[in-house]
Amino acid sequence: MKLENLKPVTRRDFLQLGFTVSAGLVLPQLLTSCGGGSNGDSGALGPVQTFVQPQVLQSTAGVLDVSLSVSYLDTTIGTSNPSVSQNVSLRAYGISGGLAVITGPTLIVNTGDTLRIRLNNALPPNPPPNPLNPSYLAYPNNTNMHTHGLHVYPGIISSGLYGDYVVDGLGQGVAPGDVRQYQYQIPSNHPAGPFWYHPHLHGATAMQVASFMSGALMVRGGVDNNPEMAAATELIFMFQAPYYSGNGNKIYGVANGKLENFSQVADNPSAGSVVLINGVRRPRIVMQSGEVQRWRFINTQIFNPLSLSLDGHTLRRYTIDGFPRAFYQNFSAGTGIKLDAGARSSVIVEAGLPGTYYLRTLSVNVSTLGIVPEDILAEIVVVAPANPMPIPSEPLAVTAFLTPITDEELAAKGGMKRNIVFRAISNALLNNSLPPNAAKLSPITQAPASNLLSPGSEIQDWVYNTDLTSVMNTVFSIGSASTSASTTPATPTATTNPGQYYPFQSASAITQTVPLDSVEEWTVYNMNSVGHTFHIHVNPMYVIKINGQPVTPFWCDTLALPIGGTPSVPTSITFRSRFRDFTGPYVMHCHMLAHEDLGMMQGVTVT
Repeated sequence: MKLENLKPVTRRDFLQLGFTVSAGLVLPQLLTSCGGGSNGDSGALGPVQTFVQPQVLQSTAGVLDVSLSVSYLDTTIGTSNPSVSQNVSLRAYGISGGLAVITGPTLIVNTGDTLRIRLNNALPPNPPPNPLNPSYLAYPNNTNMHTHGLHVYPGIISSGLYGDYVVDGLGQGVAPGDVRQYQYQIPSNHPAGPFWYHPHLHGATAMQVASFMSGALMVRGGVDNNPEMAAATELIFMFQAPYYSGNGNKIYGVANGKLENFSQVADNPSAGSVVLINGVRRPRIVMQSGEVQRWRFINTQIFNPLSLSLDGHTLRRYTIDGFPRAFYQNFSAGTGIKLDAGARSSVIVEAGLPGTYYLRTLSVNVSTLGIVPEDILAEIVVVAPANPMPIPSEPLAVTAFLTPITDEELAAKGGMKRNIVFRAISNALLNNSLPPNAAKLSPITQAPASNLLSPGSEIQDWVYNTDLTSVMNTVFSIGSASTSASTTPATPTATTNPGQYYPFQSASAITQTVPLDSVEEWTVYNMNSVGHTFHIHVNPMYVIKINGQPVTPFWCDTLALPIGGTPSVPTSITFRSRFRDFTGPYVMHCHMLAHEDLGMMQGVTVT
């Protein structure tokens, strides 16, 4: 990646910048849709920073008590064409009593704090259900709340008080006009890093997150107490790619700028929409040469991964998801930090020579046949005079919560090994088995898989055939193969095929029951060409193998399964996890959220 526009900006130019855009300020259309480029709207006073931070709400005296509302937001956003903007009307969060915003407020808590979120659903009533749709897709305006990656209690605390509870039944959750109170007690040894919050109602998740319903959730702890870290300006990057009709996107009978049909998020999702950062298309960041900043990356896209690279600079990664590392992992220009849908990273950036650089997402494979192309996400303008700052010194603080899981600990804590299988089964149903008047695939190229349970009366809740989309006549499911204390095969084989597959909404869906305080080793297999993104709630995973081969272990909660799996030769990841502190029900699922909504999710209950 080449360096562009190396002409330095003088000290006088820098001092005359005059302002930076403050949090919560609504940008004029010119800045909202500004593109890259070396001149842009720099003007005589030097480059203007157009990067905006979401509003920040921070805990005091050990408590953060916030009231959020969900409503429609009518606003204008940038598009792939810098000279064209798009009017949209999409679901969004806002502080109760205030206006909805493109990016929900950033919530900042310390380890040991209590976070309370009162969620008020101010969306209109649900539209009349489409009789051809699966029943659980009939509630696009019901919602709930998930704190993605937090190690917190997942159940119902008491009458009217909820933990990170996401297993609401059909038609449940927070209905339009209703309110729900959530409370999360952050453990004192909780990892310090970037997390986020978003809705998680089965059947409504993809449409709501593909609107504007997401916000950053930062946990402060040991690593933040490093004085050099504290001295570095922190920028939070909420990568959003809203879906809506028009501007090149399919319409499916929906008015321009709106998202009201599940087909909009189900069809060809790898095409997606353009990526915004905190609601701005290609914002500009102004730094002084030698300045050190820490950037928090959060990929809220509902399908696509990112591969982040900064021209002419090294990104020093110090958290994977929200989990700190003692030593940096360095990514030079042209080497991307892969950020799967739902994943996060924290990096240290030291500004180089004066000039203009681009933060890019490099091209990245999302399946054996699908590539997300390279894109410019932000413009970084480095100016004179120099402001040399120290890079936070290693080793960085890491909580004992992230102590490696050894063979000895695994054996002493039960040593259970489980096999979990992700599989989308295409052409799963015969034409004469589809609901009346449903769209039909023609011809059917294969018979239903022999190990797909005959759906019987459940058929309409197993498939989405309302429109001619790329997911029609496909069952999205998770199976469970052998569960034992014996050694998991080193190489994935067809013997890992479960006897039956069940989507989450099936009455026969499996739940993984795990004893409290146990330590287990799970291998998650992928039998599809697409890299389904695996996310597990509450207890993070300590990844030890990919495709059966050992890797340098790392902690995370969101990770794409390797692409290119087949039923005879699946791909896989293997991780260990401590099921500690909390009993209760939660889930694991594909964070390609349309897949989750279609059934690629399975329950976990710790007892």
